[in-house]
Amino acid sequence: MNVQMTDAAGFDPISLGIIWSRLIGIADDMWTTVLRTAVSTIIGAAQDFGCEILDAEGSSVAHSNRSMPVFNLVMPTVTRAVLARHPITTMREGDVYITNDPWLCAGHLDDIATITPVFHQGRVVAFTVTIAHASSIGGSLTSRTVREIYEEGLRIPILKLVEEGRRNETAWSFIQENVRTPDMVLTDIEAQLTANDLGGRRLVALLQEYDLPDLTTVAATIQAFSERAMRDAIRAIPDGSYESEVVTDGLDHPVRLRCRITVAGDEIAVDYAGSDPQSPRGGINCTLTYTKAHTVYPLKCLFSPSVPANEGTFRPFSIQAPAGSILNCSVPAPVGSRTRTGWHIHPLLFTALEPVVPERVQAGNGLMRSVHVYGQERDGHFFNAHFFVGGGRGASQGRDGIGRNCFPSSARNVSVEVFEARAPVLVRTRSLRPDSAGSGAWRGAFGHQLEFSSLPGYDEPVSFFLDPDRLRFPPRGLAGGQDGPLTEIRVNGRQLTPEEIGSGQLTLAAPADRLAVDVPGGAGYGRPADRDPALAEADRAAALVSANDSG
Repeated sequence: MNVQMTDAAGFDPISLGIIWSRLIGIADDMWTTVLRTAVSTIIGAAQDFGCEILDAEGSSVAHSNRSMPVFNLVMPTVTRAVLARHPITTMREGDVYITNDPWLCAGHLDDIATITPVFHQGRVVAFTVTIAHASSIGGSLTSRTVREIYEEGLRIPILKLVEEGRRNETAWSFIQENVRTPDMVLTDIEAQLTANDLGGRRLVALLQEYDLPDLTTVAATIQAFSERAMRDAIRAIPDGSYESEVVTDGLDHPVRLRCRITVAGDEIAVDYAGSDPQSPRGGINCTLTYTKAHTVYPLKCLFSPSVPANEGTFRPFSIQAPAGSILNCSVPAPVGSRTRTGWHIHPLLFTALEPVVPERVQAGNGLMRSVHVYGQERDGHFFNAHFFVGGGRGASQGRDGIGRNCFPSSARNVSVEVFEARAPVLVRTRSLRPDSAGSGAWRGAFGHQLEFSSLPGYDEPVSFFLDPDRLRFPPRGLAGGQDGPLTEIRVNGRQLTPEEIGSGQLTLAAPADRLAVDVPGGAGYGRPADRDPALAEADRAAALVSANDSG
């Protein structure tokens, strides 16, 4: 099939739309392959992974609709790092590269990238890339105590995991011997390789169908379209500098994040000067690659939500943070809990931009919580399962918070049934948390309340590993909206202070012991007195808010 060109630089709109949709469809097929073949809860249930197609220069072209947004944004960085160390002329068909370097990849060791060159007519024409959160990468289970990345697990440099179709058994053995539940980890990596291979074969078939030698013109046309849409959106924002500050829990003391957003014509510069220095322990530091990803993602949501993202989308943005700061940490800073800082970038940006785009920003979120259980039963069997649960989303102008999902992550809430099948744990309660949403003209979404125990009849102690956020600083309201509540952790009915949570390891020693986790809802937007009385009454009738609630 020959494709009609409008000129030397692009396709006619119909052909472009078809090919672009086909590329996204191929990435969707890659994503579905991982979902159906991975075995861990963190990938197969929580869906903490992403898949993308990149051109031969390592620039993103199309990603799956369900792909983790931050992963989409770091895949070009890690692919270009591969190209820098393994020039394209040295690559051979059947090669697959791997790394989890936080300064090149997704910001902590748990996220493993697999990069597969796609060959067509004897040369590399694209890359298929998958990043997924491994169920284990070794290291300490109590991330709040670590002081260097060396304590956090196995750091995999860029290397060939598969060479010309043959497994690099040395690399596979190194991974196997340095992680917990290695069968689970290696099977999940195999799922990534299978997805990359599928994507490559379908991409080649697409090129053959349209009689295209490579992706060069397709990629340039798609990227230019997305870039133009973003620049047009930015141009509609008044030029100027917009600043804000947020305070997060930190560990031993609060952490301050500061930003200045400068809008100039059709470009935006974000500077995090003034943010706190990197933390000496606890893994709450962000690499610059991760900070950039968590910056352009919310900006994309604000300015160009309807156009599929790719390399062109992000060309109008420049991001900088001081070296050695908590948003641009240096080796060997610990980074395992970088979401504890990075997930606060989006409210930092939204607060700064609220004066100029009030109809688009969102009040503070309850944020996701992860409950990790790991241990060994008497028969020698190891269990290793993650339970993700999203906090309530913040409200926006004209709309209540839209649900209890894991934003700014796109991970999925893990079902109770899947979690209980993987570990000797009973989820005794999972329900909406009353009075957990900030009131306002528009109310935040309500949070969750959870209670765990060991499985009835299971007499061994069960350890839970937590790294809770929002213990000291709640989701913040906007435009007069009410803040959300704090996270609460209780053992046998007694609420723990942040100091008592300590390392994050909480052990239920007896079947009668209970662990309760109350996840906050989102904050409100606008004054509570301005809320529609009918909506306020509906909340009270559903027993979600107290009878004397002012909203």
